[in-house]
Amino acid sequence: MGYNTLPRRKRRTPKNCSNDIKAAFIENCSGKGDRLCALEGGLTIFIRMSETRMLDYQRATAELFNVIRKPRADQPFSERQFEVSDRIISLIKSSTAQTTIDDIVKQMFDDFKTPTQDAETCKNMMRHFVFAVIGWSTLLYTPIFTTADADFKIAETQSKRSQEKQSIIHIEDSSRRPIGAMLGSHGLVPITCPHNTRLPQDLPSRLPVTCLNLCSLSQLGGVTILWVDDLSKHCEFSRYSREKQLKLFRLPSLCAKICLSDDSETLIDRLFKSHICRNNCQFNTKSVGKSYLTEVLLSYRLLFGQHSRSRRLFRGQELERAKWNGTLDPLLGVLCGNKDVDDSTGIVELLHERNVYNVQDSFPHLGLRLAELADYISGQEPNDFLEVWNDSRNPEKLLTLKAAVKIGVATVILGIFQVLLGTAQLVISIYR
Repeated sequence: MGYNTLPRRKRRTPKNCSNDIKAAFIENCSGKGDRLCALEGGLTIFIRMSETRMLDYQRATAELFNVIRKPRADQPFSERQFEVSDRIISLIKSSTAQTTIDDIVKQMFDDFKTPTQDAETCKNMMRHFVFAVIGWSTLLYTPIFTTADADFKIAETQSKRSQEKQSIIHIEDSSRRPIGAMLGSHGLVPITCPHNTRLPQDLPSRLPVTCLNLCSLSQLGGVTILWVDDLSKHCEFSRYSREKQLKLFRLPSLCAKICLSDDSETLIDRLFKSHICRNNCQFNTKSVGKSYLTEVLLSYRLLFGQHSRSRRLFRGQELERAKWNGTLDPLLGVLCGNKDVDDSTGIVELLHERNVYNVQDSFPHLGLRLAELADYISGQEPNDFLEVWNDSRNPEKLLTLKAAVKIGVATVILGIFQVLLGTAQLVISIYR
């Protein structure tokens, strides 16, 4: 029997990016601090989400990466993307309020000592990559890439049932504007500006848990939940839309990780504080980003966790819809599906739960969106007795109704019993 003595060709399989590279990326995006086990599941989704978005840019950035940095032998392309992304994030974190995308592009080419001609050729592609990195490192928006010569694009809808809509941002003008100002002008910096802005007088300033919850929203207002990947869309709602969709961010673990970080200023803090608006708004607080993200975490408790029927609705209907590629952020399940938040999450001290929330005190940034939602549901009336019975917006009125119904039912039952008893006595007396 003969044997093949020729050397076998080794089958080369693509290598995955190392866990250390991924861990460094998470830390650069969300700040330094302990990695709590309760947040690991959600942060794993964040990495997978980032890798998925990076794949859309892989073919387009191959030439760019070869120009700025020669790859190491057998280095996975995803690892190169993470390394370049980390460098861009570090530059943004150390930037000023006047730093533009073009400033970051120039710094990147200078750092990698890219020849002038190559830098000019790849300038637009690097602009797109910087814009994309800001999106997938903060999850403020979902960038869409077509060609290097095209304008910036972001996804506006993330529903599988509807055709994807896109928002276009002019690449030349946007690349020359300060990054924070550019994002703010397109609604991608979801903070109240100027700080402590008062609500319009026609909107409620108090948010009772008995009124603003998923149960009331869905049963009385016909509101449906659209779980989104973009943090800037959290609690977005339009009462005039046909679908009546309330958009909610599906990855609270990233918010919690940033809130619990040891860094005085994280990436999202830098972007929020440098938004430069027409009001010449300046935030004196050290961490406006953490303040906003704490409100995001608390909003899940208001809409779901503090209301028993809303918790049951989440577990029965929304839990599957909130999953990303079949995986649920465990912290989302805790915030929306549990009566109490476990100490292991590390965020108990951040959540100052109340039965009635003051918009200005508890939600200085999300308050306008929540107040508009509360105003919408306050104007909805029950259509049948079952909806009246389950309407908890006015507890005193509901308690009076239930008491009257129960007393009425008891009175009727007692009356029927007395009639039957009288009939029985009559029959007995006749047969005697």
